[in-house]
Amino acid sequence: MDIKTMRTLKEMRETVKEELKFIPRRNFDQNMLRQAYWSLRLHSLGKKANTASTKEEVLVEAAKLVKKDSESFCPYFDSRFFDQKRLIELSKDDKSIMGCFVKEK
Repeated sequence: MDIKTMRTLKEMRETVKEELKFIPRRNFDQNMLRQAYWSLRLHSLGKKANTASTKEEVLVEAAKLVKKDSESFCPYFDSRFFDQKRLIELSKDDKSIMGCFVKEK
């Protein structure tokens, strides 16, 4: 997606709403992840975003935010929708988060 592409707020919300289908509701921390993802993702799609962020970049950033308050938190997400290799690469600077994205097959 080109950052210069004009998108309406409605289109942005629909995009994020569809992506949230792959981050299930569960407990308080998981729901906080969903809330953080919603906010960060909308911002990343907006006209004022400095750079276009991928859904994987936003998921890692949202997970880091939740992990600050809940050290044992690991996000639940659909690994068929989010690129697991990319998640691991993006989280390599934070081993506690990276461990959440390394899933055995």
